[in-house]
Amino acid sequence: MKQTENKNLQKPKSAPPKQTASKEFDVKWWLAASVFVIFTAIFFWQQLIGSAFFWEDFAEYVYPVQSFAAREFSKGILPFWNPYSFVGMPFLADLQVGFFYPLNRILSLFVSGDGQLSVGMLQFVVIIHFVIAQLTMYFTAKHFKISSFGSMISAVSYAFSFLFVCHVIHPMIVSHLAWLPLILLLLHKTYTEKNFKSAILSGLLFGMIMLSGHPQMTLFIGLFLGLFLLWFVVADLLHGSYKDKRFLSRLLAGVIPFIIALGIFQIQFLPSSELAGLSKRSEITYETAAEGSIETDQIFSMIVPKIFGYSNSDNTPSVPFYLKASLPGDKTKETPYYYYWETSFYFGLAAIMLGLFAALTMYKNRFVAFLIAFIIFAILFALGSNSFLLGIFHELPFFSQLRIPARMMFGAAFGFSILAGFGFDRLRRSEAKSDLWKLLVSHALPIFVGIIAAIGILPSLLGAKEQFIPALSGFGTIALVISLAIFAVSFLHFKNILNRLAAGSLLVLIVFIDLYIAGSDFNISKISIAKQYELQPATVAAFKPKYLNDLFRVNMRIYNPSYMAMKRNQGMISEIQLIEGYNPLLLERVMPPLNAKKDVHALYNVKYEIAIDEVRGIPYFVEDTFRLPRAYLVGDAIIENKNSVEKFMRNNKVDYTRSVVLEGPLPFELSKNDSTPVGKVEILEYSSNYIKMQVDAERNGVLCLSEIYYPAWKAVINGQDGHIYRSNYCFRAVAIAKGSHVVELKYSSAAFEKGAWLSVITLFLSLGALVLIEIKKKKSKKQ
Repeated sequence: MKQTENKNLQKPKSAPPKQTASKEFDVKWWLAASVFVIFTAIFFWQQLIGSAFFWEDFAEYVYPVQSFAAREFSKGILPFWNPYSFVGMPFLADLQVGFFYPLNRILSLFVSGDGQLSVGMLQFVVIIHFVIAQLTMYFTAKHFKISSFGSMISAVSYAFSFLFVCHVIHPMIVSHLAWLPLILLLLHKTYTEKNFKSAILSGLLFGMIMLSGHPQMTLFIGLFLGLFLLWFVVADLLHGSYKDKRFLSRLLAGVIPFIIALGIFQIQFLPSSELAGLSKRSEITYETAAEGSIETDQIFSMIVPKIFGYSNSDNTPSVPFYLKASLPGDKTKETPYYYYWETSFYFGLAAIMLGLFAALTMYKNRFVAFLIAFIIFAILFALGSNSFLLGIFHELPFFSQLRIPARMMFGAAFGFSILAGFGFDRLRRSEAKSDLWKLLVSHALPIFVGIIAAIGILPSLLGAKEQFIPALSGFGTIALVISLAIFAVSFLHFKNILNRLAAGSLLVLIVFIDLYIAGSDFNISKISIAKQYELQPATVAAFKPKYLNDLFRVNMRIYNPSYMAMKRNQGMISEIQLIEGYNPLLLERVMPPLNAKKDVHALYNVKYEIAIDEVRGIPYFVEDTFRLPRAYLVGDAIIENKNSVEKFMRNNKVDYTRSVVLEGPLPFELSKNDSTPVGKVEILEYSSNYIKMQVDAERNGVLCLSEIYYPAWKAVINGQDGHIYRSNYCFRAVAIAKGSHVVELKYSSAAFEKGAWLSVITLFLSLGALVLIEIKKKKSKKQ
């Protein structure tokens, strides 16, 4: 079967046998790696020396989340709960945190003495993925018999494509894509060679990127890898290879990576599923799912990446992004600014030109045919509401909960990048007369688009405003110059005027220059991330409780007029317990259904709230004189079921200092008319995952906490398991009998424990199997 596969990877019959001279100018892998490091350093030089910073979600979400994760883990704590945002919420169960992704945990080594994570190191971890992406793509291209120079063209085209560059602000996507080529390489070896070692390694890597925290990319990549395996299986079936005794064992080997990956993922998947069941999950309609579709006109941005304008960190582009909305039945609205990076997919003119040439000349190659098929699939899917494919997938499980179909364009970036490597090698090997016109056609199309963009025709046709056409024509001129340079080098190499060393070196350099011009300015913000989160020491001291029994929260945002006194996720940086935050995933029950803000803040245990001086228009903090303690006892309980509690609290006046609304019966009677004090509560310990209290009850009562309810929290009363009630719609409460008690609340998730065991067992068995394979290999060598 191995011989059959090698035959499938050979060039068409019209091409001569591979020339031995083709290896004459191939570079060593370490030299290629050095080039990749240099290119990455140039691309992100300003970030590496600390004169520029990433922005948008990287500053608003990634930095505070990873800071909290790194700080807690550096103390030896698994941060199951985040007490600093939205009155408290699950943290580790939030899949987007990517807590168990190994490169994220390295960050815990770079927490300063004051508990702050180094911004430079966080950016460096993201940047290093660009080197990883180049290396993995380089070795994958080499695996498919592409020359070193062709592999370098593939690697640079892929790693600096907009699918990477424009998602630095979403590094979870970058983490997925950086390792994808290596996973594909190992999966291919697994199936074609029945290589169980490759199967295990592929599964471990796939599981690792799943843990980096982006469910959409996990699903898309899983689909890509599954179709890749299916493509080769079907091809073998069509060629009668199922009669080979090794077919079933190779098929089994091909399935193993998916099983291992799912096993590794369980430590995150099960607790995340628990969280998803309690979170706000609005129904994703087809119209919502289509948000972030690529317009058919955007095909021109494959050649002129900024033909529809662009967005940047300081919001001062020479041409603002002007593409119309991609919504069914509504093409009149202009898209939000963030659609620029969500629908951008540029991967360089060399990838387009050489990739098209490879597609026209090598489509009979099984792997090339798969790449062509998936590129077509990716484009049709990314078109979203402008194509039929999204409607089909929207009816499928998991896919029905996703937006931004344009992200499927990773498949086009991946496919064209590898095809470019094949195309480069084909230039020298081509002797068929038809290859010349295929070269001319594949290179003429981008040149033509560059011409009509440079002279202003294309921007006018696409609806650009008159005042922006000169700038857009400039972008067209850049595309024209680069495409002409690529054509010149390709044609001279095709005619054997330029040898492999000269042509390969020039094309690798042109690829990088092209992508550097197009995308290097996107991630350059001059606003220091660390300074954005700086607060005066006196402010931090005022907003951090000094005593355990004076815990409180802070309201720092108002909506009319709109004003924020701090960054949305400031709490995780400065350890201030806020009632606000920023996270795409929120619990469904987080705000008590009360009509007055002061009543909500009382239950939230808010001590300081933001206000605006109506005369001077100046914001200031005011101390709330009435707030319920973090933990307190009441002597009366109103029992409501979960379906009626919201309506009851909204329509009835309740004295929450004396009563609590519970969703379940108590184990004992309460003295409702007794006006004597119920007792007192003293907080002994308080941390993100644990609360310990001394409760002295003069009579039967209910211990109420202004802590958000979540089923993973468990109660222990005097060493015995207790029960936590959902109280006052979204908080926790514990029934307390008369007497003295030590009450502990512990975060203990059965879903996490089960997932952790499954992941550990999968990892242990996988590593054990690798050891056994190596032992067997050594024994066979001795024999």
